[in-house]
Amino acid sequence: MYSISDMQVFVHVVENKGFSSAGRKLRMTTAVVSSRIIRLENKFNLRLLHRTTRSVRPTEEGLIFYESCKKILDEVKNTDIILEEMREHPTGSLSVSVPVAIGRHVIGPALDGFTNKHSDINLRFQATDRLVDLIGEDFDIAVRKGDPESSSLIKKTLVKDLRIVCGTPAYFEKHGIPKKPSDLMQHNCLLLRFPGSRRYSWQFKEDDNIVSHRVSGNIDTNSSDILIDWALEGRGLISKSVWDVHKQLESGEFVGVLHDYWPDDLDVFALMPPRTPQPAKVRYFLDFLSDLFKNHPARRFTDPAEVARLS
Repeated sequence: MYSISDMQVFVHVVENKGFSSAGRKLRMTTAVVSSRIIRLENKFNLRLLHRTTRSVRPTEEGLIFYESCKKILDEVKNTDIILEEMREHPTGSLSVSVPVAIGRHVIGPALDGFTNKHSDINLRFQATDRLVDLIGEDFDIAVRKGDPESSSLIKKTLVKDLRIVCGTPAYFEKHGIPKKPSDLMQHNCLLLRFPGSRRYSWQFKEDDNIVSHRVSGNIDTNSSDILIDWALEGRGLISKSVWDVHKQLESGEFVGVLHDYWPDDLDVFALMPPRTPQPAKVRYFLDFLSDLFKNHPARRFTDPAEVARLS
């Protein structure tokens, strides 16, 4: 099998009409250039060049090979240019997976700012609370919350997160306020369930350790939005990211409880398949997400003291 490099050497020899002149252009010795040509001729079992002491010119077969090499090398060059442009200029299809609530209430409403600026990108935006397989399902980016499991995926932290337990004032008036995580066994906890979900246990910080407490309720769903709606109806308590319920906290529809036990070391982050460098479309979307979260008014709710003040 011959290589692109061998074709480049052959083309230079033909165009420069000699081995030594081609070698000077390629910064190769004459001996190396000659060995490359011999390798090609042995591959095809054909003489590709007429050699004399004064000149080198292609044979009939060599001329055919020369024209073919030129076409191939031009295609390679064009492909390099296209790929370089794709790396530097955002184009093509971009597949993004986001959790339902944060996708609907935070990222989705701001997408015009990205798509209007980068009109050459075709955005596939999937809102799901299921943990998608980025590589198997061909996603470029997945936005997730909490504490990521160890993997070979590339992680970029976007903003701090805070997961709280909350419910309506009417619920707490009727059922009382839990004072410690174990009190949740006496409350109706509304659960988010889907394949791979771990939401049947809620995590709390106790003595600087993260402790899981099993909780239960009389109803569960695979939709964050439905879960929030049920809690607004006073059906029970939910454990949610403040990015999902910031509007309800602001309005007073939800009240946070168990403030002293909320884990405060969580993040909203982006996961990407391991590629170096990342395509321009991915880098530009990450920049969009970083700016969005940095400047979003809901960011103040990632401070536990701010949520406690409203509660």
